[in-house]
Amino acid sequence: MTKIKTMLGRAGLAAGMVALIAAVAVGKPAMAGDAYPKQPVQIIVAYGAGGGTDRQARLLAGPLEKILGQPVTVQNMPGGGGQVAATALLRQAADGYTILAGNQPDLNMSVAIKKAPYKIEDLQVILVDLFDPRILLVQKDSKIRTFDDFVKRAKANPGKLTMSVSQGGAQEQFAKWLFANLGLDVRLVGYKGGSRAANAMVGGQVDSTMGDDSARLNIRGKAHALLLGAPKKSPRWPEATPLSAALKPYGVTPPTPDFLGRYGVYVVASAFKKKHPKRYAKLQAAMIKARQSEAFQDFIAKRKIGDLSIGKPGEQYSAAFAKGTDAIKAMAK
Repeated sequence: MTKIKTMLGRAGLAAGMVALIAAVAVGKPAMAGDAYPKQPVQIIVAYGAGGGTDRQARLLAGPLEKILGQPVTVQNMPGGGGQVAATALLRQAADGYTILAGNQPDLNMSVAIKKAPYKIEDLQVILVDLFDPRILLVQKDSKIRTFDDFVKRAKANPGKLTMSVSQGGAQEQFAKWLFANLGLDVRLVGYKGGSRAANAMVGGQVDSTMGDDSARLNIRGKAHALLLGAPKKSPRWPEATPLSAALKPYGVTPPTPDFLGRYGVYVVASAFKKKHPKRYAKLQAAMIKARQSEAFQDFIAKRKIGDLSIGKPGEQYSAAFAKGTDAIKAMAK
């Protein structure tokens, strides 16, 4: 009887092993399910170290690491308005271990007008972090005090007013769109990055600069704002007139009140969401939760940018980003 029981026990064990192997083979583990993540997660920043996007990514990495229970590393891959980093992301396995930190509309612009080696549909915005609207600045002691002053000066002196922009990005595209619709001849001077462009204005090399609300707080004491690419006034630059209101007297209506404004976003490969929907949902929830950490919220409070903080799923902004892309394509024709 003992021998028969032993044989049955071995047979049961063998059957159990076969069932377990079969379950794993079809992607249905017999235990607790997908234990994602099982290895470190990497955030690829589409811009250089020290910038706003890099700062936000590193701020998020700490609390995200605690939530996921795995190391979260940050690597900078600047170039091509996000094209270099996006290409690197898509070369990795679509398994949720690589995230891109970048900006919209720059990522869509890389496809719409720069002929990137990928499609917009290949990228999925998993989280929208912050909104940083475009802002037109002049020196604090400039005689140009309003946007209307700027327009009148430009019309009276074609080709003489100068503006610095971050070359090749949405700042430059926004300036081109603005002046084309107003029939203004303003000379644009491109720089490698928004900081250099802003410093050129502060140093007097140009008359004005096109920057971003929060990003240009570093020169708040040296600058005066004329125009803000947002639906309402900024508490940081209350003197700036919102875009739609500023353009209404000239019969110009922007595609959106926040047209070509900078949205800080986190992106994954679209294939990741399709292949691993549960992993995608877990990662998205973890990133949203990480933004609620004390360190992250302290940063928002100290910078006084609570009105620009978003922290929502990318799906909620898909339509708005698509509309902006359509406008960009129309400009490129």
